[in-house]
Parts: sequence; structure tokens; C-alpha cells
Amino acid sequence: MGKLRIGFLTALLVLAGCREAATLTLADGEQQRLKDYRGEWLVVNYFAEWCAPCLRELPLLNELGQAAGPAVLAVSFDTMPAQALQAMQQRLAITIPVVTSLKGPWPFELPRVLPTTFVIDPDGKLAARHQGELRAEDIARWRENYWGNKGGS
Repeated sequence: MGKLRIGFLTALLVLAGCREAATLTLADGEQQRLKDYRGEWLVVNYFAEWCAPCLRELPLLNELGQAAGPAVLAVSFDTMPAQALQAMQQRLAITIPVVTSLKGPWPFELPRVLPTTFVIDPDGKLAARHQGELRAEDIARWRENYWGNKGGS
């Protein structure tokens, strides 16, 4: 019975290690993994072109993405071909990377409200979730509480 139990536990550990990695695909086709962001803060924002609050917060997200601080990703809530998504990115002047899809075990579920923004810590764990339109004071609070005063203003 002891050898059987050890064999079972070994098999379980092997299978756990084979779990699909959390990945993303950018609008330009580049693929990345969540663990590519290990060691840094990551802000993941779900948006849609038809969502007025999403469009209003895009300048704040662009500014955050250009500042010294977290990496910032915009995830299209709507499934679109990469070409349409790239055209929308240009039309809306989105300067942060736009993601067409997330796969695997991300530390959050698909949002039910748009816009929704997630803050992921340097270890890949969910640190904060914000439903609704972001305001400058929300980002300032995150800067103070999470990644320090590296972001400027």
C-alpha cells in the first residue's frame, strides 16, 4: 500500500506541474505568459469599444502605461479578429498593449461588469479589483499602496 500511495502522489505532482500556463495573445500576434511579468506589478483592464466608461478611462491607462510603474494591458472583452482589434487600437489611440485573449489559470475570472481592472502583484497574485470607471485617485491610491511613487504625478 505504501508504494501505491507514493506512486499516486508522484503522479499527482507530475500532473499538477503539467497544468496549462497562463498565457496571453496580443493584437499583433505576439504571445506572452503571465510569468513573463513576474517581479513587476501588472494592471489588466477589460474594455469594449461600446462601453463609454471604458473609453473615458483609456487616457488614464495610457498615461499609467507610459509612466515608471506597472506593466499595463488592455483586454478586449469582445472577440475580434486581430486586424479589427489593431484598427480599433489605432482609432482609439490606445498606446498600451491590447490583448485578444487570455488563456490558462489567471488569478481572476472573466469580469461581469465593464470596465473592470485587476492589479496583479509581482508574484502573480491578485492584489486588487476595480469595477467601473477608473479615476486618477484610484491609480494614485494603487501607486501609494502597491508600486510606490515610481509613476510620477
